[in-house]
Amino acid sequence: MQKSSLVFIVSLLAICSPILSIAQTTLGDKSLPEEKVHTQSKRTHKPTKERSVRLKKVNVRHTPRYEFYARMEEVAKEKQRMLRKMDEPQYTNPLYFGHKRLPKRHEVHKMRYCKECGIRH
Repeated sequence: MQKSSLVFIVSLLAICSPILSIAQTTLGDKSLPEEKVHTQSKRTHKPTKERSVRLKKVNVRHTPRYEFYARMEEVAKEKQRMLRKMDEPQYTNPLYFGHKRLPKRHEVHKMRYCKECGIRH
């Protein structure tokens, strides 16, 4: 029994030794990518007039993104205007009955039918 266990251990070491030897190497491993050192080069020449003409900025006002945000700003301003207008007493005070100005309260015999609000006042 002892001979069979010794043979098992030796065969196990023979099988695992290549794996252990690869795992323990600390020398330059070729499988890992090397880090590249980036250096910035300074520009030594200034752009000439001809080059600056060719490098014209693109007009961004006609891009869909610009038009979208411009329209969103217009809509927001319009909404603020409407909210300010709706805050006036013509729309908030129930005594106005939908009139632009507060309707006069006439005497009972002088009251007449109002086409705008549908009541007599």
